[in-house]
Amino acid sequence: MSTNPDPQIAALPSEPDAPTASLLLGPDEQPYLRWSGPAGWLNDVCEAFAAPGHPCLPASATRHDDQTLTLNLPSPNLQPFDTWAWRNLPDHQAVDALLDLTRAIQQLHHRGWTLRGLRTGDLLLDTSRGTLLIAAAPRLAPLPRTPDNETIWRDIRLFAELAYENFLGHEYPGGHHLVAILQDRNALRDVGLTHPSLPQLLAGCVTPYGDLAYRHTDELIDGLTHLRTELSRPLQLEIASRSTQGNYLFRQNNQDSCGHILLDTVCDSRTHRTGFFCVADGIGGIQDGAAASTAAVRAACSAFLRAWEHAQPQDLLNAPTDFARAIARVTSQHLALYGEFSPDQNRGGTTFTGLLIAGDRAGLCHVGDSRAWLLRGDRLVALSEDHTLANIFKKLDHSPSPAERDASKRTIARFLSTGTELDDARIDAFRNDLSAELDQPDLPSRGLQLRDGDLLILTTDGAHGELSDEDLQSLAQTHRDAPHALCDAIVQNALTRVGKDNSTAMVIRLTRPQRS
Repeated sequence: MSTNPDPQIAALPSEPDAPTASLLLGPDEQPYLRWSGPAGWLNDVCEAFAAPGHPCLPASATRHDDQTLTLNLPSPNLQPFDTWAWRNLPDHQAVDALLDLTRAIQQLHHRGWTLRGLRTGDLLLDTSRGTLLIAAAPRLAPLPRTPDNETIWRDIRLFAELAYENFLGHEYPGGHHLVAILQDRNALRDVGLTHPSLPQLLAGCVTPYGDLAYRHTDELIDGLTHLRTELSRPLQLEIASRSTQGNYLFRQNNQDSCGHILLDTVCDSRTHRTGFFCVADGIGGIQDGAAASTAAVRAACSAFLRAWEHAQPQDLLNAPTDFARAIARVTSQHLALYGEFSPDQNRGGTTFTGLLIAGDRAGLCHVGDSRAWLLRGDRLVALSEDHTLANIFKKLDHSPSPAERDASKRTIARFLSTGTELDDARIDAFRNDLSAELDQPDLPSRGLQLRDGDLLILTTDGAHGELSDEDLQSLAQTHRDAPHALCDAIVQNALTRVGKDNSTAMVIRLTRPQRS
């Protein structure tokens, strides 16, 4: 720190002779916290907040003397809690902030500490992100080995006030008055406490007594999760597809296939929207390729239905890519059996690219040179990587001859076959570098995080092979609100160019309806 005193942005409220917290502006124009208090309290704080690793807790702490501690903030936009700003925060953001705050308190409890009461004056609020941060802990103390209800309640009773003021937009009436309101259905209606799951949450936080009181933070998380579920609106999916034999003289049939299944279930107030979408481009003889691609699409859709029937909805939400790759593996097994039982038809093969969408996440399975794309904003991103000889040459830094170059673009290095089962390790998911490109670190483990307005596109090489990436991006931007028109435009481009291959496109448009 500079030898000159840093300017103070705000002093957080404190009690007489209690530890204090101040928000200051450092020489790098970044705000930070300064905590001052007795040496014993600072020792406790340093132990409780050591490497917290939670967005609702200060990022790191540096002790300067027996009475002073400075703490870095995870966001430069955090400001002292403002009641008006909190009341005007969108309710779904407020509930997310309360969930994160609960988990921060839970982390402190697990480390053996209690705040002995949390107040709005102890918080900072970032309205741009809708996040809260514990910025003061003047009453911090060791948590008893077997804490009673009142000990837990002191740390969570503020949640009743925060939830009440955000949802109703006016001053919290106080705990005793709220208890009276919660016991009178007419009073609930008169004050507007009618939102599903909100009265139950308030009842759990307002008092430590009675059967409805929350006895630990897990119960508060459950209550907030129920409230968040009631606020959520699932992504709507608009789906279109088109496949054509094409107009090339020597193309006697269509060896492309595509298909999708979309399912909704409503459990515990939550709508689980899950779907599987795939394209396949047959290779081999005229009949063998068509049969292989058709069998792959049918087998994959059947495998998805079995996964949906036997897996818990949350399993699909948590690991869509694992399930997508498992579906591709089952599809490969089915094709191998198909060839085993029909030896006169075991010369066929097919590419296969599938997307599994579960809630707000998507998983990918991919074999061959069909492609999956994402249009987000004005940016078109390839989700898959072609399994072609040309790509192998590129990775090996090999410079092919003109003849090799032409042949390598058409030579598929991986495909599903009726002759043999494909090794599981050769079924790809998302491109390895996609996580960094989309700035989503959990993409490999949790799948692609979907957003309102995203457009997902699946194409066979007869479609994207006749288009540059720039032209496909332009078409997608032009028809982003009309999936059927986009499919028609992609396929029509191949027809206009008299492309030599079949052409298939599938488009999934994702939108989130506004809450009334």
